[in-house]
Amino acid sequence: MAVTSARRPGFGALISAMLTALQWRLLLLWLLIMLIPATVVALPFWRVLAGLLDHSVHAAAWAQHVDAMMFGDVGFALSENVDWLGGTAILGLAITLAMSPFLDGMIIGSGRAGRTLGFAGLLQCGLVEYGRMFRLMLWSLLPYLAVVGVATLGAHLADDHADKAVLQSQADLWAHMAHGSLLAAFVLAQCIVESARAAFIADTTLRSATRALGRGINQLLRRFFRTVLFYLLVSAVGFVIAAAAGVGRIHVTAAGAAGFLTALLLSQLIVVALGWMRIARLLALASLARSLRRVRLS
Repeated sequence: MAVTSARRPGFGALISAMLTALQWRLLLLWLLIMLIPATVVALPFWRVLAGLLDHSVHAAAWAQHVDAMMFGDVGFALSENVDWLGGTAILGLAITLAMSPFLDGMIIGSGRAGRTLGFAGLLQCGLVEYGRMFRLMLWSLLPYLAVVGVATLGAHLADDHADKAVLQSQADLWAHMAHGSLLAAFVLAQCIVESARAAFIADTTLRSATRALGRGINQLLRRFFRTVLFYLLVSAVGFVIAAAAGVGRIHVTAAGAAGFLTALLLSQLIVVALGWMRIARLLALASLARSLRRVRLS
């Protein structure tokens, strides 16, 4: 009976992971660290917008409501700086990728500890685990390259059948199938990579990123339904919260102190929701990894 229970963590483990992910120190550090690339991208963009809009006699009115003509003019002006803004966006992406192993390391350390860590403990875990998480990030390119292969093959097949199709509906069917295959391949790749990270939580003796990726693949094969289900459920909850905050942010005018603070809080709630989603996913998948490890050791 114990072996069967170990093999099949239920929704109790999923709910527990989602609640355990509500660690305010970890979420606060996530928010502060993610502000670094966001600031790198936002400040140059803000200065460009300030140069375009601040000296206009209509600036106060534009701050209160959306003006389609203003957006058109701003879009045209930004298109003249697309290379510079694109370089800034690439720099922000590079910083995000460089900080990602540190964030993962904090989550791994917190999951291994089995308790709420302080700021010093979380930062130490991020530093200690950075090398392993960075190597795992490099190994994760393999599943994502497979996704690129699926996308290329799907697009090729869709184009071939579109050329031969008699009806537009037949061409649309193959296009939808290509998109569905791409989405499924991406989800499976994500499950493998996230399960590989979760393997470090489940096994404190694990040191090899290569073995971790192998365990991620093994977990997807042996616990396919629960791995995909846990991943999708946690992701759905996180994206719903982030989307709700995003819709609220769109409808809030950042004019005045109250409006500015409300808009700022809603924007940061989006980041926190995505951080919680990442933490909860790893903790949920770690419960499956622990069950597989118990089976191996029994």
